[in-house]
Amino acid sequence: MARNIRTLRNVIQQERHLLAALVLLLFGCNMLGCTAESKPAESKPDNTSEATQPPTGPVASTAPIQKPAADGPPQEAPLDASVDVDGLLSMRLSEDDLSVGWIRLFDGQSMTGWRNAGNANWRVEDGSLVADSGDAGLLCTSVRFSDFELLVQYKGAANVNSGVFLRTPMVPKNPAEDCYELNIAPEDNPFPTGSLVGRVKVDEQVAAPDPEEWHTLHALVDGDRVQAWVDDVLSADYVDTTGLASGWIGLQFREGAIQFRDIRVRPISYAILPAKELKDFGQPAGAVQASLNEQGELLLEGGKGHLELLQPYGNCCIQVSVQTLADNVNSGLFFRCVPGEDMNGYECQLHHGFRDDRRRPVDAGMGAIFRRQNAKAVLSDPDKRTFVSVIADGTFFGTWVNGVQVVDWEDTRATNANPRKGLRTEAGTIMLQGHDPGCKIRFSSLSICPIP
Repeated sequence: MARNIRTLRNVIQQERHLLAALVLLLFGCNMLGCTAESKPAESKPDNTSEATQPPTGPVASTAPIQKPAADGPPQEAPLDASVDVDGLLSMRLSEDDLSVGWIRLFDGQSMTGWRNAGNANWRVEDGSLVADSGDAGLLCTSVRFSDFELLVQYKGAANVNSGVFLRTPMVPKNPAEDCYELNIAPEDNPFPTGSLVGRVKVDEQVAAPDPEEWHTLHALVDGDRVQAWVDDVLSADYVDTTGLASGWIGLQFREGAIQFRDIRVRPISYAILPAKELKDFGQPAGAVQASLNEQGELLLEGGKGHLELLQPYGNCCIQVSVQTLADNVNSGLFFRCVPGEDMNGYECQLHHGFRDDRRRPVDAGMGAIFRRQNAKAVLSDPDKRTFVSVIADGTFFGTWVNGVQVVDWEDTRATNANPRKGLRTEAGTIMLQGHDPGCKIRFSSLSICPIP
């Protein structure tokens, strides 16, 4: 009997120890903020499994990368105090410029959208991209371009030898073959400012730029023809025979201090909308309804569903103009989707909401790559037409809202046919989403520029 009592006491003591350990564990977890209540709710549930490895790479992110839990939504990114929201709002382009496709490549305050392909000391100073020391090399856009129009202002020292590189690799080897170098150089250079190095020398009517003044370079790269202007004066008109089809846009540091600002690009695309009929689209899927008005604009309304553009696209620039017609509309522009499936693609978020600060978006923010990269700020307004551009180029993605870049992201996940689960670089379809029963949104334009 005594032995049984001792055994019972031992069991009771062990259970007390276990109970104490459990209480301590729960208390510590609560102190660390890991209770279930600490996870923010999200209005776009997704029950597909997600990779948990956060993206990394050379591109400067617009906000800290979110790491979605396998069984829940990503946590809200901390507010990025370095983002000057008023400055970004002031950089938004006019509706006239946006309606023909112009976007900014430089937001005036950060290196968003740029990669240093060398070791020059590129930085932002007084609203300009500046370099004045280091080895010769390029500062390149994160994504490539194919056919486009470019405007850029520059100021260079008297001895400056620089340039704007078009359709270039990150490290060009021969500008007569692997890129178009629109030169910035003194008059005694074999290819003075406005020339295409190794291809055509500047026309004589172009005056030598004043090193104390800002000047404008303007380029039109369309198919095999390259035209250039210096301060609105034609400097080169060249037809290429080397077959360059696409590449990065690069700013060069080589010799002498150089500054660039007000950098804009207009991808040359073809229009899907407005349209007279929806022949390029499949039948609406789910509860969403689709119709065209007299102006050829597309109206989506109703519950969850999508309208699929049947032609698949891989690397491309997609530009849309949208206007929400109800409160708190939640929609999306899906791309590289698995054809025929229910929005298994990357999603560019279409949602104006934010919480007390435009740097705190609701549902990741207008222009976000949903679940992957939040918009750095919400630059749209629900009562106005909004212009959104998406460039998908290999593993790199950029988005612009009203002409200002809000996402610069690389997808470093393992390859998967479904972009919800991993990296997809192969071509896929484009889908326009209806999300909620009260969804009502008008797409006034949709255009696409493939990137070979």
